[in-house]
Amino acid sequence: MAGVVGASRTLSIAGSAAERVPGQAVTVGFFDLLGVRPVLGRTFTSEDETAGSPAVVISERLWKTRFGGDARLIGSPITLDGTPRTVIGVAPATFQFMYESDLWTPFRLTRGPTDRRSHYLQVVARLKPGVSLEQARANMITIAAGIAAVSPETNKDWSVTILSLREATIRADLRNTSLMLAGVSAFVLLMGCANVASLLLARGVGRTREMAVRAALGVTPGRLLQQLLTESVLLATLGGVVGMALAWSIVRIAPAILPAGTLPVAIQVSLDARVMVFAAAATIITGLLFGVAPAWQAVKISLADTLRSGGHASTTGATFRSVLAASEIAVAVMLIAGSGLLLRTLASLNSVDAGFRPENVLTMRLNTSFQRNYEPGLAPFLRRVEEEVARIPGVRGVGTGINLPLDGWDIGQPFDVADQPIEKSKRPSSHYQIVNNGWFDALGIPVLAGRAFNDRDTAQSRPVCIVNEELVRRYFRGENPVGARLRVSPLSLGVESMDREIVGVIRQVKVAGLAEKTNAMEIYVPATQDGYSMPMLAVRVEGNPLGVLPAVREALARVDKQMPLTRVRTMEEVAAQTVTQPRFRASLVSAFAGLALLLAAVGISGVLAFSVNQRRREFGIRMALGARSRDVLMLVLRRGVVIAGGGVGAGLVGAIALTRFLEALLFGVKPLDPLTFIGSAGLLTLVALGACAGPAIRAARTNPAVALHSE
Repeated sequence: MAGVVGASRTLSIAGSAAERVPGQAVTVGFFDLLGVRPVLGRTFTSEDETAGSPAVVISERLWKTRFGGDARLIGSPITLDGTPRTVIGVAPATFQFMYESDLWTPFRLTRGPTDRRSHYLQVVARLKPGVSLEQARANMITIAAGIAAVSPETNKDWSVTILSLREATIRADLRNTSLMLAGVSAFVLLMGCANVASLLLARGVGRTREMAVRAALGVTPGRLLQQLLTESVLLATLGGVVGMALAWSIVRIAPAILPAGTLPVAIQVSLDARVMVFAAAATIITGLLFGVAPAWQAVKISLADTLRSGGHASTTGATFRSVLAASEIAVAVMLIAGSGLLLRTLASLNSVDAGFRPENVLTMRLNTSFQRNYEPGLAPFLRRVEEEVARIPGVRGVGTGINLPLDGWDIGQPFDVADQPIEKSKRPSSHYQIVNNGWFDALGIPVLAGRAFNDRDTAQSRPVCIVNEELVRRYFRGENPVGARLRVSPLSLGVESMDREIVGVIRQVKVAGLAEKTNAMEIYVPATQDGYSMPMLAVRVEGNPLGVLPAVREALARVDKQMPLTRVRTMEEVAAQTVTQPRFRASLVSAFAGLALLLAAVGISGVLAFSVNQRRREFGIRMALGARSRDVLMLVLRRGVVIAGGGVGAGLVGAIALTRFLEALLFGVKPLDPLTFIGSAGLLTLVALGACAGPAIRAARTNPAVALHSE
């Protein structure tokens, strides 16, 4: 077993600006457990487990980009968080565990009441041979129960969750998205193959006389079938080669296209041997499957009838081609319906009230660290930061806090109402925010009752807090809680819990993103009454917030030249990033749906065009006997309507069955949304009728004399 926890560091190199580098602190057996061998140097040993060990392992990427790939770096010091560290090894570029990391430092486990109270360490383990995941889970639950019996104050009702590394890496959201896109791709592939099969059927009808002559000369049906299937597979192979070339190009640009966080850092997208084999197998199988029907239709000919008719037009395979066209429309309806649901989800997310005003706000992470010595403390240092930034022309508000709205939970702390005590193991958890006095004004979060923090809230004054609407709704039944007290655990070590008076209530703010379905409870405490590090800076300005970024950097440099800034974003960008995944899914599925719409239109238009060409003599006779152009037009359109109606009906049934699988990806819209289904059916009907118009008009313009003369 090995432990790992996030531990980013500030890297300082002479002549360069300080840089915040993502990192992890790990126990000494971490690399050996995962079978990672360094490309240079060594990894941690038991000697590095001592307190204050200066050893560090860096990534191959960091080694090459910041140190020029110099092998002499091994054994040399680098400065992290203002402290010298000795580089002992370089991890391979392909290695990433759970999340991005460019350096690893030793993590020394300590024992004590405070340590047992902090549940933050991730553990990775390798199962012994012959031990199943279920056995390990049962054993670990037993161990957790034993610890809880010994230390109920800190471990009662705490247990162990064991997942395979695959489950932990491939999140449900990514799994659902991947399965959805795989299904969509398969549907579009089927539509493309259906179009090709329809074309092969039409081509087979045109080659009827050729096949008859070959058969008359002694060629067996099996030999004809083999030839036609070979042609089909060759056609599929050409398409497969073009597809793989496109796939290779897409994979090369995928990192720049995919939204950040779409794929875990441990997953590298590449066209390896498995993908090549799968693509080759899919190509051959599709070539055979969609070549069998046209080939079989071509060899099932009546030799005498074909030679007697002189190879005149035939309706052979017309029904099958109509079924293929209807199937394409059905698939297109399903994809359009899915695309509509995802687009409506995106629209619902964009209309969500996040509880604050994101416009004209610039944000960034101030990478102070636990190791840096800010005299006489971090709070006065941050006050100087706020004062310097507030002097910038155009700045209307400055605030610092642990975490931004929409950026997800950072710290959760248990609490209870002081006059309604709850057993410690059953205390609810609230999102815990430590902020300065200007935080609410800077982000445009309204105070609904009571007051915001002010200069009277100091370390020596009574402990206070501000809560949000959801906490009031759950624990105060909507009544004004100002003046009531909460018992909450602070971040400061050594203090288990303390009473804080509620001095204000703020509006409900989305914490985990715009798609947050359950409102989070929040407790805000003043920065002067609890300790924190690496705060977010929020600056409200007039006009474009990025326009003041250079001035903000200069102001911060006047306070601390060595403090790196990371995650520089506007609040509008923060809000937009919460919908990048839904937007990505909606864009991809909409693109596939558009392609499906085009294929369906081509399919039904091709079927009717071929039918019109085959029935020219029939139309000529009808018109010679008195039928009007309008009658012929309606005759062709009627067949198109039958094909389109059958396809739309089947597509709606399929969409009702399949869109339920999208439920986990939807927000603000039901899987069986009537408006989406009616719109999808209507759109496909209009497109199908439009595709039928061309062949129908050509049929109506048939010249009886020309049609009969050609016979």
